[in-house]
Amino acid sequence: MSFDSAGSSTTKSAFALLLIIFTLLLVDCTSHPMKISCRVLVQMQFQTDQPGWKPPNGESESTRYTKSYEAYWWNCVMVRAKDLDARCPFICSGTPAATYGCRDGEMDANRQIDQLLKRYSSREVGGYLRSLARRPEAKEKIAPYFPDGPQGFVERP
Repeated sequence: MSFDSAGSSTTKSAFALLLIIFTLLLVDCTSHPMKISCRVLVQMQFQTDQPGWKPPNGESESTRYTKSYEAYWWNCVMVRAKDLDARCPFICSGTPAATYGCRDGEMDANRQIDQLLKRYSSREVGGYLRSLARRPEAKEKIAPYFPDGPQGFVERP
């Protein structure tokens, strides 16, 4: 009879330990929800126009950096929503601010998506990206650079 109560105590302890581990895992997952965002930080060199600079279309370099960054960030989200293995373009033509914005926006989106893929399954990340890609904001932001919709590259062996 003492064997039964000892076994029961051991079983209860093991169950309690498993419950604690499960709770910690659950708290960890819920404390870091899947989230990426387009956070533009205009490079210092483009925050103010150089003296005598005449913008080709009337937009400041800061505005051009922001627009290109957002377009390439959202394009990358939309491209990878269709295929997580796709590559996003990162080169564009325009003023120095616009070209840097394109590169930085693409790199930031890819970095954030790759971080999600380290933490969540491809299925979960793909679903999340598809939900972002369906937002009206996505189409609106890519339009200046991708008027025909998102563009990317898929390399298959």
